[in-house]
Amino acid sequence: MIAHWDEVDSARDLGQAAGALNVGLRRLELTPGETVEQGDPGAEEILFVLAGSGFSQNRRTASPLRAGDCIVRHVQHKGHSLRAGDDGLTVLRFIGPLARRPELGDEAPPLSIVNLENGKVEYEGEFGKWVLVARQAGAIRTGLNWGLLQAGRAGAPPHSHSADEELFVILEGSGTVELWPSPVAAGRMERETREIRAGHVISRPPSTAISHFLRAGEEGMTFLAYGTREPNDVCYYPRSNKIYWRGLGLIARLEPLDYDDGEPED
Repeated sequence: MIAHWDEVDSARDLGQAAGALNVGLRRLELTPGETVEQGDPGAEEILFVLAGSGFSQNRRTASPLRAGDCIVRHVQHKGHSLRAGDDGLTVLRFIGPLARRPELGDEAPPLSIVNLENGKVEYEGEFGKWVLVARQAGAIRTGLNWGLLQAGRAGAPPHSHSADEELFVILEGSGTVELWPSPVAAGRMERETREIRAGHVISRPPSTAISHFLRAGEEGMTFLAYGTREPNDVCYYPRSNKIYWRGLGLIARLEPLDYDDGEPED
């Protein structure tokens, strides 16, 4: 469930290396002046510029890029390429969901770029900072959020998804990811904690019955959180035993039972 970009061959998909099922992630490092055709993956694509500068190009326009930019390519966008500037260009390319390839109609929304410095901040306080960058750039089927956790602080409560698939990319600092089994999974595994640092990619496929929980170390931690946005997703919180039917906007608490509870003994 964890891979580090320094330990994965550059030709291999980072998301798949970390165990992802229906989403992809590649780290593109372009030398000064290099141009790379992006192809047409048939799925929504989100690009995040880690370092350097350059241009996102199509047949008619070239949009300048710099570190912190988030670019959304919709399904209909064709013929795009990346061109590095004089200082090169390093980009993370998220693609998903790969299992379905719907069309949005004949007219493609315009290409949109939002930089972290200009994006609306969803939360900023003692725990850190949270920016929904891809949604502000027009993403529909997927999302990419930028997060900062202050030293020792934790992110979202332990939770798992029934339908959404997530990838986390640690950009700076270090911390831990905790894995919490659901009541049924607790019979075959114990809660565990793994160390993470800059460069790690954490894959959280859907329907694993294992929740995840990020906490920053002494130096704090900056990361990207990428995920699909499935309308039928259900989220479970093992620490508080809550269920969140996200498409319905309903949170409730249920009583966990054993598999054989209430069944007659035959």
